[in-house]
Amino acid sequence: MTVSLGEDGSLLDGLADRVDGIVVASLGAGQVPQNMVPALGGLADRVPVVLASRTGAGLAATYGFPGSEKDLLSRGLVRTGFLDPFKARILLRALLAAGHDHGAVLEAFAIAGGYAAP
Repeated sequence: MTVSLGEDGSLLDGLADRVDGIVVASLGAGQVPQNMVPALGGLADRVPVVLASRTGAGLAATYGFPGSEKDLLSRGLVRTGFLDPFKARILLRALLAAGHDHGAVLEAFAIAGGYAAP
């Protein structure tokens, strides 16, 4: 899902019942509009929600306001590291197709995203 200014999260309503996971292509260095936060947090309780930056530079982890990358990661979204949304989608799809659980998804993104040792 590509996030744009003014998103309210309505596109996420009921999504957990129809998908096994989602990649969120965020604004800037990992931010989404504050209106999306409750929906993303609820979705992350049910399926892997991967947070990627559209900039291609990765997540910065610099801000702490509601909707910032720090806030979203604290709500259970999966960090992509330096993977862009397209690469993150391929990795998530492969992991889910192979039947990996949430823990394995977190570990795979930590390694592929460059913020954990293999």
